[in-house]
Amino acid sequence: MALGSNLQRVLLELLSDLEFKLTNPSHSKVQKWRKRYLKFMQIGFKNQFYMGQDIYIRNRGNLTLGDRCSLGSFTRIWNYAPIKIGDDFMSAGNLTLNSGTHDPIDLQPKGSEINIGSRVWCGVNVTIIAGITVGDDVVIGAGSLVINDIPSGCVVAGVPAKKIRDIDRTGIQIWQPFATTN
Repeated sequence: MALGSNLQRVLLELLSDLEFKLTNPSHSKVQKWRKRYLKFMQIGFKNQFYMGQDIYIRNRGNLTLGDRCSLGSFTRIWNYAPIKIGDDFMSAGNLTLNSGTHDPIDLQPKGSEINIGSRVWCGVNVTIIAGITVGDDVVIGAGSLVINDIPSGCVVAGVPAKKIRDIDRTGIQIWQPFATTN
């Protein structure tokens, strides 16, 4: 990025965090500076989203956020390859998504897409690495390291994350922290 573009990025990041700290944001409040930042970063997003403070997104593009997506404070996104997050996603703080990796033999850098389904909740300090697909209706426990795909409808936890039990949300009205209009 050119110096002017880097400066613009830094200013938008600072204004976004300042807005967060000064306005006591909630899911029902529009984060105007965050929207500007996401547009500048060429991130696909729907109207309703929430982002905590000190969010780091490595590259422009290669990130799509579903509707009613909520990223906790101190989230780190290394979007070397596309990362797609479904609707009604929630994460606690310190989520790490890294779609970059290296070939273990020749150490050449490469990217591999991350796909996260809808109605997924990540606890604090979750890490999801390159090439992973997470199904719909999944809970990922705090401190988990996701190195294998996760099927829909289950709870996983651990290092590495392993299936703990199934969950069935049939007929369940999931919590909606967002206002009906934003």
